[in-house]
Amino acid sequence: MSIPDGHGQTAVVDVSEGFWLSSSDFIWSNGISEFDVDALGAIGFPRDWPSAYSKSVPLKSLIGKRGLLPARRVAVVGLPTADQLSKLPDMCKSSTCVPLHSFHNAERISKMAGLEIVRGWAIYERLDQPVGSVFVAERYWWNSLPGSSSTNSTWIDLSPRPTFWPQLLLIEEVEPKIKERKILPKKDAQLMSRLIAQRFPEYKARLPELPALDTKISGPANKVSVTVENEPGTQEIQTAKKQSGYVAGNERNGKTKTSQTSLDYSKFDHIEDSDDEKIVLKQAVTLPMGLPREAVSRQEYDNVWRALLQDKQLPFTPAPDLDEMWGYYKFGGMDEQALLDQACEVLGKFPCRLDPKEWKGKTYSLTRKLEMESREDEARMWSILAILRFPDADAFYNQGVLLNKMCDKVKFGGASTVKLPALETSQAKMVSTEQYCSLFSRAAISYYRRSLKVDPKQRPAYINLIGSLERNEPPNWYDDVHELAIAAVKNGIWYTKWQRPPHFVPTLPAKPFHNSQDFPLSRALEENFSVIKAEYEAYRQKLANRKDWDDSDTTPGLGDVGNRPGALHDGGLRKSGKWQEVPLFTNCTIQREYTDLFPETTRILQTQCSDATGLAFCGGGDVIFSVLTPGTRLRPHCGPSNARLTCHLAIRVPRSCEQGCYIRVGSESRRGWEEGKCLVFDDSFEHEVFFSEPRSDEAYPGDRVVLLANFWHPNFGFKNDPDWRQKSDEMMATVDVETLPQTALMKSG
Repeated sequence: MSIPDGHGQTAVVDVSEGFWLSSSDFIWSNGISEFDVDALGAIGFPRDWPSAYSKSVPLKSLIGKRGLLPARRVAVVGLPTADQLSKLPDMCKSSTCVPLHSFHNAERISKMAGLEIVRGWAIYERLDQPVGSVFVAERYWWNSLPGSSSTNSTWIDLSPRPTFWPQLLLIEEVEPKIKERKILPKKDAQLMSRLIAQRFPEYKARLPELPALDTKISGPANKVSVTVENEPGTQEIQTAKKQSGYVAGNERNGKTKTSQTSLDYSKFDHIEDSDDEKIVLKQAVTLPMGLPREAVSRQEYDNVWRALLQDKQLPFTPAPDLDEMWGYYKFGGMDEQALLDQACEVLGKFPCRLDPKEWKGKTYSLTRKLEMESREDEARMWSILAILRFPDADAFYNQGVLLNKMCDKVKFGGASTVKLPALETSQAKMVSTEQYCSLFSRAAISYYRRSLKVDPKQRPAYINLIGSLERNEPPNWYDDVHELAIAAVKNGIWYTKWQRPPHFVPTLPAKPFHNSQDFPLSRALEENFSVIKAEYEAYRQKLANRKDWDDSDTTPGLGDVGNRPGALHDGGLRKSGKWQEVPLFTNCTIQREYTDLFPETTRILQTQCSDATGLAFCGGGDVIFSVLTPGTRLRPHCGPSNARLTCHLAIRVPRSCEQGCYIRVGSESRRGWEEGKCLVFDDSFEHEVFFSEPRSDEAYPGDRVVLLANFWHPNFGFKNDPDWRQKSDEMMATVDVETLPQTALMKSG
C-alpha cells in the first residue's frame, strides 16, 4: 500500500525526504523490546480515563513524573471545534493535513498561522488486553492556540485521525527529543504502510504533480520581465495581467490555475526561524526599473515588494505599509526612486554595480536616514535588500533592530489597537497592540537568530535577542536565554551566563550581592533612614489628602515605571501588578518638582551619596523611590551596565522573603528586605522581583517601597566622566543603556 509524504503525494523509498514514523517513535508501558506492528492495530483511547491515571501502574510508569516519558502537561484533545477553526487563517482551513504526518502538519500550521508547536506523545491503550494493563506512546506533534500562559493555552490537533478515535490523550514532553528529517528508509516505509492500512484503509496518496511550466509575458518595451521564485503566501497564483506585469507561471493543459488566498498576519503569534526548504512557485514579475514615476502603476510597485519579501532566504517578515511607501514614492525624490530601482535589480539578479563596501555604506546611510525620519518600513526594505545582496550578520541584525523599534513604538504608544499592514493592501486590518507586538517581536527574534547563525560572535545580536526574549516570554524563553548566554560566554562576550549587561567592562570584579557596610553611600542612607522615611510618608499623606477639585495643589503623583523618557529600558519588565516611582535624580538631571518635596533626602543624597547622583548626571542610572503593589512580578533581566551597583534602602516592607516578597540575583538564594536596612547588589546579574498577592483571608498588606540608588562600581575608572561609556567599552559606546534593549544599526563593512 502506498504511503504519503508530508504533502500528501506518494512517497518513494530512498528518495522522498521528510519526517517519518519509525519504530523508535513508539514506547510500550510493559517494556516490549521487540517491535510488534500488529499490536498497533488493537490500540485506542485509554479506557477508564481519567481514573486510570491514578489507578494504573503501567500508565504511571509511562507518563508519570518518574515514568519513561514524564509529562509537562496532559490533556484530552478532540476534533477541532468551529470556534477554534475560526481563529485560524483561511489558508489553514483549506490546507489538507496528511495522515501519519503530525510532525509536518504541526510545522506547516505553525508557519501559516504562527501557532506554537507542541512536541510530545499520543497515549493509547491495548484494547485487546485487560483494562489498564498495557499502554503505548506514539511520538506526536500538534499546535497550541495562544493563551495567557503555556498552562492554559488551548491545544488544537489538525492531523487526520481514524473515525474511531474522536479523542486523543496527548502529553507534552518535558524535554522533547529532536526529530530529524531524513530520506525515507525501507523499514519506515513498511511500518507506515501497515499503519495506513490499519487506520486509513481507503486512503490513497496523490501521484506527484508535474513541475510547473515557466511562462514569461513581456510588458511594455521599456520594462524588464523576469521570472522569480516566490514562496506561496499572499497571492499564490494570479491571473495573468499584462498591464501589471504580474504573470502567473503555473500552467497546465493550456489553462491557468488561479488562487486568491492571503496570509492573515494577525494570526502569526509564534514565529520561528527555519532552514527547512520552502515550497516555491515560479512567477513572472515585470520590473519597472528606471521609469519615471508617472509610468509606474501601483500594482507594479506592490508586486515588486510582494515578490521580494517572498524570497526563501528571509525569515518571516511582517509586511510593510505599502500605502505609505507608495505615497512617499509618488511624491518623493531620488532616494525613493533608488529604493525601487535597487529592489528591481535584486529581483532581476543583476550584478551589483558598486564595490560591495561602497554599496553597503550607501545602503546603511539611507537606512539610517529613514530610521531617523521614523520611516521604518522603507528602512526595513533597504535592510532586506542588503540581506539579499550580501547576507552578513549585520544585515540580519539591522532588520531585527528595525522590527524591535516598530514593536516598541506601538507598545509604548498608548493605543489599544493599531493598523497591521498586509502585502494585499485590502487585507490590512486593525489589531490589538498585543497582537501587533507579538508578531513584530517574534519576527525580530528570528532575524537576530539568523544574525548569530552567520556570526556567533555578534555581540549586539546576543544583547537584543536576549532582551526580546526576556520582555516577550515566548515558549521556552528562559531556557533559550541561558543557552544563548552560554554560547556568548563560549565566544568571549561575557564571563558567566548570569551576568550579561549590554555595556560590559571585563576588568571589574563581580558578585551578585555585596555587604552594604562596605559602602559609605549605604551607611549614610541607613543612618538617615528615619528622616527619609518621614519625608516619604508625608508625601504619600499629601497625595491621600489631595482634592480633585483643588487646582492649587500641584503635588506630582507617582509615575508608572517605563513612561518616563529615558526609562523605557524598564517599561517591559513588569510581568504583572503595578510598578511605580517617585523620580529624584534621573535623565541626567535633578527632578525639581519631586525633590522640592524631599528637601532633607535630597540634601543627604547630594552631600553623602555623590556616587549615585554623579552616575545619574552621567546618564548611567537613577535615584528613585521604587513602589510595588501586591501581585507585582518583575521579569528576570540584567541591568544595562556592570559599571554600577544598586542599593535598595527599605522604606516599607509589608512581607518577609518567606511570605513572598523577595529579590533573586543570579544563582544566589532569594533575599527579602528589612526596613531601615540597605540591600546592595550588582544588577548586571540576572535578577527578578516578586511581591505575591494577598490571600483572600488576609488584609491588604500595602506597598513595598525602597529608595533605589544606582551608584558607581567602586573599581570603575571613569566615574563622573561624560565619556565613560566610550572610554570603557568602545564597541557599545553608541548605546543609550537606559533606553530599550536595542543597540544602534550596524554599519556593514
